[in-house]
Amino acid sequence: MFLEKYLNSTYLDLIYSNYEENYINLLDEENFNKVYLLLKSYNFYFIEDIILNYLELFEIEEKYVQLAIANIKNTLGNDFVKQIGKNMNLINKIIKLAIDYSEKGII
Repeated sequence: MFLEKYLNSTYLDLIYSNYEENYINLLDEENFNKVYLLLKSYNFYFIEDIILNYLELFEIEEKYVQLAIANIKNTLGNDFVKQIGKNMNLINKIIKLAIDYSEKGII
């Protein structure tokens, strides 16, 4: 499983306890990597926690996640990553925005 490249064994165990193995196996490694690198480029310092709790974010095409993050950044300001780190529920907002963009075919 490609998640071993991104997570230590403790996080992997937690992933497998939080999500069905069939779901995990259906993840697209290429898109996962693109979203991972996007988060890294914005200096998200808690990417492992996002993977653990919001794995569905990595299902969404990277371009829509990027639009959603840009929207959140415009709303919250330059310290948006720090704010998200303090309130991880904002990841749900990113997911919802990205799905909305995807469904509307924005880009």
